[in-house]
Amino acid sequence: MGSKTKSIREKVVKTKSPRTKNFILDLRIHSPASLGYLGIEGIDTAPAIVRLAKVKGLDVIGVTDFYSGRFIDPVVKAATGSKITVLPGVSLRCSLDECNDIVLVCLFAENYTSHDVEDFLKELNVPEATYGDSSFTLRASIGQVIERVEKRGGVIIPSRLDKTPHQMKAIPRLVEDFGFRTFDLTHLDTKSYFAAQWPKLSFNLYSFSSASALAQVGSRNSRVRLPDRSFESIRRVATRAEL
Repeated sequence: MGSKTKSIREKVVKTKSPRTKNFILDLRIHSPASLGYLGIEGIDTAPAIVRLAKVKGLDVIGVTDFYSGRFIDPVVKAATGSKITVLPGVSLRCSLDECNDIVLVCLFAENYTSHDVEDFLKELNVPEATYGDSSFTLRASIGQVIERVEKRGGVIIPSRLDKTPHQMKAIPRLVEDFGFRTFDLTHLDTKSYFAAQWPKLSFNLYSFSSASALAQVGSRNSRVRLPDRSFESIRRVATRAEL
């Protein structure tokens, strides 16, 4: 009887969900690798991004320039020894139906380097002349982007599709045909749109800064309950639903 009770107790322990706590995330931060970034002369940007992240109380930041991984390594190096987790990433602009303004924030594991992200861009046939250019639109389909990112163990968060009615028309397909349940929003009142359209689905609706200057780092952030501040914990939250 005693061994049976112990066996049941062990099963309960094994299936118990890990404890979670609140972490503050800004997963869309740009750098001088993005065209149009507002840099400050004489300031070393990578350490400054990390210092500002600390001041703003951020736990996790994503370095997600448009079509460039060039600044990932400097920010990761600047964060070494700090409690800030830096997620390597990249922002892409894609087309879906009649909308050619679908921004996808792609995030990868902590050990991804600038070189790894630029290898990924080569897989998508992004011309080097367009690195850093937010106006460039990928020829690859969203389905192809998803396949490439997930093959590399990454995760995608559609970003700021509630800025215009034209962009919002793409959201139903992203939800229903591609299984996205995590979005970065411009307007927090857009949450009511998701609740009305899909009352039986659960979404993770966040807001990140899309910082294009040092002063904007952490200006928008989201408090998320996670077991820890790792990429893997964020990936589990943001993974697409199986359809």
